[in-house]
Amino acid sequence: MEQRMTRRMGSPARLAGHRPRLLIEDDRPALAISDFSVFRDAGLDIAFCSGPGDDLRACPLLRGQRCTLVDWSDVVLHGLGPGLGIAAAIRRQRPELPVVVEQARQEDGTADPVPAGCIPLRYPCSVRGQADALLRAEAAARH
Repeated sequence: MEQRMTRRMGSPARLAGHRPRLLIEDDRPALAISDFSVFRDAGLDIAFCSGPGDDLRACPLLRGQRCTLVDWSDVVLHGLGPGLGIAAAIRRQRPELPVVVEQARQEDGTADPVPAGCIPLRYPCSVRGQADALLRAEAAARH
């Protein structure tokens, strides 16, 4: 499991005027080395997690434990496989946290289901479109 975060990572309590904190969860290798400049330019601080890989026990959420990155976050972009159960585990631990789930379309045109309480985002979607959806979800959760 690869994780990284911005140097500005501070306490989980968000202060007024601070940039929204985004956790990107995705196992695509290109994202593990991405600089996420579009998200930063959109006003988001970023943390990244590649998921547990082959060792599901590597994910604290799947063991019923807290995850520092989830506790730090104001919004999550979830791109890991829906069968892992990580998005549902986040919603159980932090039901107020918006979790935007990339929703792929199957060949027959149907969309993959998203866990209860999560916000679907049709995938593929531009990075700018993802940033806009995340900012809307975070703003809605704040109000």
